[in-house]
Amino acid sequence: MGQTTSVQSNANSGYTNEKDVLISFDKRAVKSLTAPELTSFKANICGRSLEDTVTTEELKALLRLPDINDKLSCLLASFFQTLSNFPLIKDCYENITYVGVLKSCLLINRQRCLKYVHDKFYDHKKLVFIALALNKNVKELSATPNSVESLDVSNIVSNFNNVSMDELTVPADAMLEFVTLMLRISMHTTTTNSKLGTSLSKSWDSFKIFALNIVRTMNPCIVTSQDTLKNVITYTSFSETLSLACPSLLLPLERLVEHILFLERDLVNPHALSLPKLESKLATEPLLSQLATIWPRELVFSKLQKLYVGRDSGFSMRSFQAKVFKWMAPSMMLVNGIRIPDDEEYVRSKNHRYQTFLNEYPRLKDEDQETLPPFTGKKKLTFAVYVNEPWKITNAELFGDTKTTIIQLSPIQEVYKAATPGNVCFNTLGGGIGIGSSLPVLKNSSRRYVPGNVSLTIDPNLEFGAFRNVGRGGSINPGSMTTGCSEHKFLIQDIEVWGCGGEKELEEQLKNWEWEEAEAQRRQRINLKSINDDRALLELAGLVGQNQSGGSM
Repeated sequence: MGQTTSVQSNANSGYTNEKDVLISFDKRAVKSLTAPELTSFKANICGRSLEDTVTTEELKALLRLPDINDKLSCLLASFFQTLSNFPLIKDCYENITYVGVLKSCLLINRQRCLKYVHDKFYDHKKLVFIALALNKNVKELSATPNSVESLDVSNIVSNFNNVSMDELTVPADAMLEFVTLMLRISMHTTTTNSKLGTSLSKSWDSFKIFALNIVRTMNPCIVTSQDTLKNVITYTSFSETLSLACPSLLLPLERLVEHILFLERDLVNPHALSLPKLESKLATEPLLSQLATIWPRELVFSKLQKLYVGRDSGFSMRSFQAKVFKWMAPSMMLVNGIRIPDDEEYVRSKNHRYQTFLNEYPRLKDEDQETLPPFTGKKKLTFAVYVNEPWKITNAELFGDTKTTIIQLSPIQEVYKAATPGNVCFNTLGGGIGIGSSLPVLKNSSRRYVPGNVSLTIDPNLEFGAFRNVGRGGSINPGSMTTGCSEHKFLIQDIEVWGCGGEKELEEQLKNWEWEEAEAQRRQRINLKSINDDRALLELAGLVGQNQSGGSM
């Protein structure tokens, strides 16, 4: 989207001090953008100079985040101040400037960042973590030498200004606010030019509950939100979580900062993007936003079709079959319930029917299990299962291809992908539903479940479920975040199935979003033709004047 101009290959030439380094990288940032983007940005800052200082309130207004809370405001201010001082992210404490905001926009967008630093292997996740972790309210002694001979800018960029990653952490409560913001704006940033469209403070606490699942994944010592006040997130756990459990977590941030490069009139209302309007206990905006950290956004935020909701149609295999089996495209099954921590106590005091399930389900021994803190007690368990093939009865043969996926969404986030086809069971003879399980053994009046090494088992009354994770060897692979053997049985509270579009429908959805972005960029180019009152800005960008023929439109 942006255009990149050539810079000197010798990054160390001509620098006499830190200020010269910052000026050079500021100019490179401006040159990395197109004339329409720069013109739109200038209009958004109401004619202020690029060198002007930006206050926290002005930053929030520019990002169109006016009503975020104080903790998040401070975090974002420090975050942008760190990036504004790039590449001297540790040693410089200059205030945020408007050109610094532009530079931050480039650095937050992964593709733009790699072009900007001229290194396709640059660790973008590490830069984001450093910007979240460094506290610019506490000034440290600069370690950057000032002599020309020893100032190695290329090295400063590649080693992140000598930041010690072993000592760097983000307070877990700050990370919780950041992840909550990512989920809160996710559905409203499907394109780079989509409006946020609503007050972010509205329903903030609802999104925070789902964000906590991701933060627990980063640090399993965290059980409740209060635990975030006394725990931290390390870079290793942050990086692993993003790579393995939520690879698209930062995408809303990339889309958010791109807003500053569009005029208000070029932003699109979310309702124009065919976003889903769902009303059910499970398929809520917070849950879909959490799913969008894993699955493609065009899948999660497409026109999902309600097929079966247990609360509406009744919790029975017959209702499930009647509502779901006519759908000839991929679907998503959502299941949640309350973990049963003590089998015997629950049978004795709560539900005698549970004893039948225990008799038919081969349990793991307690001594063979490793229960992480987030799973202890009566915790809520939530799963999403993606089934790529149409549902069918499997009294004799399993179905399901290698795209079948189990995602645990609560209390932590983990992804379990299919290892082999033949991984879904829907048995109408009393065997229930199984993902990753073998066909149940049914003889006369007896029943015996055959759970796989990684499997989700649901009894035929849709009342009890069990999730087992004991490693490789089954039709579903184990996740990468959790180690050790575990099994969690739970009382089902809700079960729903939603129809997803096929490849053609999802491709069409993605093309619609891409068209909206392209149309906004076309309007930018048209608007540029009527704006000629700030030639100096374009000259600074190297797009006109200075013996150049003009920038690419």
